[in-house]
Amino acid sequence: MFWIELILVLAIIFLGVRIGGTFLAMAGGIGMFIMTFILRVPPSDPPVTVILIMIAVICAAATMQACGGLDYLVKVAEKILRKNPKMITILAPIVAYLFTFMCGTGHIVYSLLPVINEISIETGIRPERPISASIISSQQAITACPISAATVGVLAFLAESSYTSVNIFTLLLVCIPATLIGTIAAALSVIKKGKELADDPEFQARVAQGRIEDFSKKKKKETETTKEAKISVAIFMIAMVAIVLLGAVNKLVPTFADDSKLPLTTVIEIFMLVGAALTVLITKLDSNKILDQPVFRTGMFAVVLAFGLCWLVNTFIADQSSFITDNMSALTNQYPWIYIIAVFIIGAITTSQSSTTMIMVPIGIALGLPVNIIVAGWIACSSNYFIPASGQCVAAIAFDSAGTTKIGKFVLNHSYMLPGLVCTVVSVLVAIVLGAVVF
Repeated sequence: MFWIELILVLAIIFLGVRIGGTFLAMAGGIGMFIMTFILRVPPSDPPVTVILIMIAVICAAATMQACGGLDYLVKVAEKILRKNPKMITILAPIVAYLFTFMCGTGHIVYSLLPVINEISIETGIRPERPISASIISSQQAITACPISAATVGVLAFLAESSYTSVNIFTLLLVCIPATLIGTIAAALSVIKKGKELADDPEFQARVAQGRIEDFSKKKKKETETTKEAKISVAIFMIAMVAIVLLGAVNKLVPTFADDSKLPLTTVIEIFMLVGAALTVLITKLDSNKILDQPVFRTGMFAVVLAFGLCWLVNTFIADQSSFITDNMSALTNQYPWIYIIAVFIIGAITTSQSSTTMIMVPIGIALGLPVNIIVAGWIACSSNYFIPASGQCVAAIAFDSAGTTKIGKFVLNHSYMLPGLVCTVVSVLVAIVLGAVVF
């Protein structure tokens, strides 16, 4: 039965990825039908905690975007990069990392790519270098952001298990340094990658054809940042800091009559909703606009995934927990890299950190792996660059007007492979070491 159920789960994931979009979540329903009606497996509970936190965070981030908060952050980033154009290969990935860290979504990198491309060409730096490293860092930061769907998922799973040493503070204490060091390593790995623009035949051909815009003569329309945009960013940041503070200082969390503490998962839900509500009240935003924001649409996609796919995986693990513990835990405890590689592969296939989290973290918990291995393995879920089919990888190629960011003839020989592998390996190794100390 273990192998039958495992093949079913893998087939459902393959079918969902093959068709794409929200069907990956819908396919989870097909799997649940087969599990319950045909194989007679009792269903586990849907991941309600994960879903509720994700909805609250999405509301807060989309509210900030509706107020113009994300546009304001992009203007700040451009000023930072323009003050240090020669350092763009190092600074751009760090800025992209910080943007994802603050906003909880890697999709914000789209707004930075035109700026990175423009400054690179103006400075004579090959755009492939900062662009490829920025794509990698913007994705890796998802596993360090306290409000990303993936982080919310791993926190909820670990909170409901026996891993009591993990809270939002200890998790970030490991993940932020690990992923930031990985980001810097990725940037350094491409600092001399490829030919200089002056020696690149394709770039020179584009210049001769008049396809490269003269950005120095381009008149830019400066849009004034509204007061509402700044307020929305401030409220969002305050809510994030408050959540981390409450996670670090347990005494600040309310204690009830039965001596129980308010769970941190509930703290996140409350503060994110309060942040969104305060933003609407103070800025007088039409709250209906929140539903039209890109952050809301992409975020709700992650919610649907958590429902359909995670429900199926949890049902499989609950039914086969004894088999997994008895037959596989010894192997993965002796060779933990097997689990880490498995997370990397699933991340590359699903191209989604949240999906990979829903699939693989419960398996790591069921295997009884050391917590530093589970967390380090989870960091490897940002492998959607390996097969360069994700939206970020494709978009970056289009934004590189110099034509230096590419996917090679053999598909895997693309611009993101070197910085991606360097970032993943360094981040995972640092997380293993830090996790052994912190946890």
